[in-house]
Amino acid sequence: MTPAQARQAEYGPWEFQSEKWELAYIKRIDATIAALKSAGVPVIWVGLPSQRGTNATADSAYLNELYRSEADKAGIVYVDIWDGFVDEDGNFSSQGQTRRLRTSDGVYFTKFGARKLALYVEREIERGLGSQRVPVALPVPAEPEQRGRRGQPDGSVRPMAGPVVPLTGANIGSEQVLLGGPGESPGATVGLIADKAVAAPSGRADDFGWPRGVA
Repeated sequence: MTPAQARQAEYGPWEFQSEKWELAYIKRIDATIAALKSAGVPVIWVGLPSQRGTNATADSAYLNELYRSEADKAGIVYVDIWDGFVDEDGNFSSQGQTRRLRTSDGVYFTKFGARKLALYVEREIERGLGSQRVPVALPVPAEPEQRGRRGQPDGSVRPMAGPVVPLTGANIGSEQVLLGGPGESPGATVGLIADKAVAAPSGRADDFGWPRGVA
């Protein structure tokens, strides 16, 4: 909703930004958020950008404070896009580094401006998805065991394949795919512990004990 549309809110003949108008408009914001939350889906409220007119920009900043405050109270995500559409001095800017972001009326977005705005929202969506932890190591059916060297009673016994570890899942946080990260199987770490090499299981490729089969 633009500042001009906000001025026309049908709550009575109250002056824009007056105390009565603000209370009525906050109720409208809360009702909108409640309706969205009732659908049982994540809700993201995107703030207004600056606009070419000085008064319109001031009105947008005022409305953003209301949106941010009520979004915080309701526990939903508020996306602040203001800095993406102003210059270094904080003034309205219709031009990005290489593309025009705003239309000639100083209110709406060009295709490139809309894409830039969408990137702000996309970042919050990905952040929300990344916070939903999923298991890194998936359970797999037991594999038939395969003995080490034939004829050696002390030969190692190990499965033909280990657990399946997805590396391309979109929801896997970076900390979950690093050695030593949360959820990592203790037997999967190969490295140093207290300046000592971790002993490899007997018969594995990195088992350099001699003679073979002697732990």
